[in-house]
Amino acid sequence: MTDLDVRQAAAEPAASPTPPETDAPVRNKYADKMNRPRRRLPRPVRIGLIVALLAALIAGAVWVVRSTRTAAEEAGEKTAFASRGMLETYIEGSGMTAAKNRAELGKDLKGKVLAVHAQPGDPVSQGTVLAEIDPTDMRKELEAAQTALTEAQKSVTAANKAIADLTVTAPFTGRMLPPGETGADSHDEGGSTTAFGDEVRIQADEEVSAGTVLGTLVDDTTMKLELYFSYAYIDSLKAGAAATVSIPQTMGTVTGRVDKVERIEKISDEGGKLFRATVTFRNPGTLKAGMAATATIAANGLNIAPTEAGKLAYSREMQIVAKASGKAAAACNPSYYSFTAGQTILRLTNEETAMNLQSAQELVKTRQEAVADLQKRIDECKIISPIDGVVLSMNVTEGAEFSGDQPACVVADPNNIVVNADISMTDVANVQAGQSAQMTMYFGSETLEFTGTVLSVAMEANKEQGGNGSMPTFPAVISIDPVEGQTLRPDFSVDYKITTAQSVDCITVPSSAVVNTLDGTAVFVRPAEGQTFDNAQPIPEGAEVPEGFVLVPVEVGIADSTNTEILSGISEGDEVLLAGPADLYEDMNEDMNMDASVAVG
Repeated sequence: MTDLDVRQAAAEPAASPTPPETDAPVRNKYADKMNRPRRRLPRPVRIGLIVALLAALIAGAVWVVRSTRTAAEEAGEKTAFASRGMLETYIEGSGMTAAKNRAELGKDLKGKVLAVHAQPGDPVSQGTVLAEIDPTDMRKELEAAQTALTEAQKSVTAANKAIADLTVTAPFTGRMLPPGETGADSHDEGGSTTAFGDEVRIQADEEVSAGTVLGTLVDDTTMKLELYFSYAYIDSLKAGAAATVSIPQTMGTVTGRVDKVERIEKISDEGGKLFRATVTFRNPGTLKAGMAATATIAANGLNIAPTEAGKLAYSREMQIVAKASGKAAAACNPSYYSFTAGQTILRLTNEETAMNLQSAQELVKTRQEAVADLQKRIDECKIISPIDGVVLSMNVTEGAEFSGDQPACVVADPNNIVVNADISMTDVANVQAGQSAQMTMYFGSETLEFTGTVLSVAMEANKEQGGNGSMPTFPAVISIDPVEGQTLRPDFSVDYKITTAQSVDCITVPSSAVVNTLDGTAVFVRPAEGQTFDNAQPIPEGAEVPEGFVLVPVEVGIADSTNTEILSGISEGDEVLLAGPADLYEDMNEDMNMDASVAVG
């Protein structure tokens, strides 16, 4: 009998005695299947099924708990209370320590190293000679640079003269006559003659060529007359003697004096030997050069007459010529006008001449800088420390040639260390001198914490950065407050945190409590018993806000990643709603834009 048969027998009530001579019972057709011994699952399989069933039950329980908790949270209200405290904002980054007072010496020097007087790590004082380099090669460069400078200065002189030649001025006081109208041959200072007859008329912006004759400037206030006398009067006629000048053309006479007597020997047609005397006199205003005239000179009680008449001439005359080419800056009609000495007659403009002067001046400046730089480098061949400090590096060796491709030595003051930081373009507007900073240096297994202050922030970005799509950064310098018992060294990495804004003893709320309205920022506040807000705004229709809250306008200040400063609107202890709508009018704006689109369509 199987176990199942035993259990079934025990469960069945005792059978009543069978009446004799009754029919045999009918067999159940499923009995064989029901009573067949069942196959048991292997033990590992049964254990696995039990574990899976338990895991499913646990997961279901967790889901029920979480669902219940979420439903409870959604049904509840997330609120916080306005509290009083301190709020600050900051930016973070990394930088490198450096000596504030640091000098790279001897860069760009060339020559043989004559002596080395210090080694890395040596303490030095201001004025200490660290090394000496032979300046012979640089002196040769200086001589060549000075020669080049002299040539450039000559170019400037020539360019200035060309500029000056664009302006024609009167060399003396006089009246301008048209070219050739002098009563005699017109001549320039060089003696060459040119015959012209028409008045000069130049229009504004008209091109004028170099060599253009503007006229002849004459001093007609004084006239002169050259006459020839017989040598019989050579000892009687003296300079300063009175003379009476007769001008037949005007039928008048004027008085004058002998200006000079010249002991030349001119032979007359009659075979007489003659000398020359010049008589000068004031022009009454009606005389001009070329008029015939004669004179008698009173000397030793005699009136001495010349052998022949002469012609009047102006006391001074000069042909005025444009010495450069260019455009007339203004109209010029100089004929018969009177000019004082130095007065402008014609002014020309010439862009090429002006550019030549500018180029020459720039070349002189460049070569002056080259000369000054070489002189400075020669002076620096005796390398002297400009500060008290320590020699960080010495890159020269006695007796070796130094090419100047790196500093000969570097000196720094280890007692004044700063941090050189690079501020990103997005943060630089918030950083300014005077802000406090906290810094961390990882010194091997040791971590150093120290504080400091922003000393400066550059106005322009690093020139070496910003390429290849990278964001430009702006150099900043952070001072380090003294650290007792700790000496910092340059060229160590530092993490910094600069406080960009700070508000002490202010009212703050979680930033998620602040919402935006058409009138500005606001928060949902649940008024305490008996509390009212006179400036409360109506809650927009459709906004899902729990009952009992009112919308109160607030003025906000600074904010960090979690909290926002409240400057006015609510007080400490007011209960505010968290996770409020970020923009109460977002849907309204969308509806307005949609309406506008429909109206336009």
